[in-house]
Amino acid sequence: MMKQNARIKEMEGQSLLQTEIEHAALASITDGVVISDVNGQVLLLNRAAARMVNLDADEALGQSVDELLEPFSARGRLTIAEAMGRLHKDPYSYGQSGKPAETIIEIGTRFIQAHLSPVLSDVGEFLGIVIVLRDITREVEADRSRSDFVSNVSHELRLPLTAIKGYCDLLLHDAAERLGKENVRFLQIVQNNADHLVALINDLLDISRVESYRLDLDIQPVQLESIIRNVADSIKQPCKDKEIGLKLEIDPDVGSVLGDEDRLCQIVTNLAENAWRSTPEGGRVTLALSRSEEGVQVSVSNTGAGLSPEDKAQIFQRFHRTADSLTHKVHGTGLELPIARMLVEMHGGRLWVESELSRGNTFTFILPTHIDVLQEPQIKRAEKLGDAPTVLVVEDDEDIAQLISLQLQREGFKVFTTAYGEEAVALTRAHRIDLITLDMMLPDITGMEVLHQVKSNPETAEIPVIIVSVLLPDQTGSAQGAVEHITKPFAFEKLMESIRRTLGTL
Repeated sequence: MMKQNARIKEMEGQSLLQTEIEHAALASITDGVVISDVNGQVLLLNRAAARMVNLDADEALGQSVDELLEPFSARGRLTIAEAMGRLHKDPYSYGQSGKPAETIIEIGTRFIQAHLSPVLSDVGEFLGIVIVLRDITREVEADRSRSDFVSNVSHELRLPLTAIKGYCDLLLHDAAERLGKENVRFLQIVQNNADHLVALINDLLDISRVESYRLDLDIQPVQLESIIRNVADSIKQPCKDKEIGLKLEIDPDVGSVLGDEDRLCQIVTNLAENAWRSTPEGGRVTLALSRSEEGVQVSVSNTGAGLSPEDKAQIFQRFHRTADSLTHKVHGTGLELPIARMLVEMHGGRLWVESELSRGNTFTFILPTHIDVLQEPQIKRAEKLGDAPTVLVVEDDEDIAQLISLQLQREGFKVFTTAYGEEAVALTRAHRIDLITLDMMLPDITGMEVLHQVKSNPETAEIPVIIVSVLLPDQTGSAQGAVEHITKPFAFEKLMESIRRTLGTL
């Protein structure tokens, strides 16, 4: 009996020692660890996690994980909540393809990587969720430095490309008959390759902005049905040219989601263009919208060769080319699919691919369902102006300034041009200016200073300003008064559409 009691005490001592070691180990590691039960209540919080959320470890016990993560960014909290919901619903499929449980969230100036895993007992009982938090601020800053380099180089490439595209368009529009068929074909080759370079630069900039966490989403209620129909219209002609059938399968009761309309359009466009490019003649492309248990689901499928297991594993890697795309000369930047996945995940959703050899592919993304509580913004149209509105073109690149001026004059506008910000401000005070196109990089003062001076003067504050610049929208402060931002290189039709819409002359 004494031996048995001694054995029990020895076992209890070993258990206590093991518990103390486990607690000491958790306290000493630099990663934050949060363990919650099946109801989402915090059971354990180590010192590192307590420092990250600026709470006392004992005070956090018993709180919900939602309360604990309150200091983090709204997008990060939403992503974690969605991941926890999936793990609570189906903890046993954790780690399978299409079930991500990792995200990057912000807290102040720091960036935290959160990794979620289910806690299972020896017999497979679901006990809760463990969240591991790692401070990756230094890695993010290093990525930003690299992204800044890519961004700066891309900006420098935009200026010459703007001139190349603009003057190519002019020659094809005005001198096609005099140039002859062969020279026109040469110009079209230049134009097509310039367009490809522009697409590549835009994709590189998008990736650099996402990676450096400088891409902000303008969250509003969005009708995905409208986006899908618009994208279908945009690929209708290339599908017709290849004799590809185009089909829409839309559930009319899906309703709206909260998201960035431009970025959601970019996602669907990337998937749809990838679909028709990789579909052989006589095939079919289908765009579908429906509801699912997790939210709103969009699928883009096509018939064709399908993906091999090797290609399927790498399809979302940058510049990846499948063997089939190389054989059939499928064009694209090789960044469309990685960008689509990044943007979906920024919206708190997930994107994956299903494929069968000789049958085709289906790319599907799901966005979480949100209650539409925001009011749609009211669009205020400008009053009709006279027959010849006056546009002030503020542009330091002489070739581009001349190009914009020439095109505007052909459209019937009166035009002033200047390369200097101070002179631009003076012109707004000396003449009736109906609209300003404004570059951000000027030789005397910045475009932002011009914008500030124009908007702070009651006599000129109502003049609409369209920013036309290589700088990205988040670097221009367009919310401080500009009606739109057009990034160089640009199609002149896009600038004209913006000018007409702004002046109410459409």
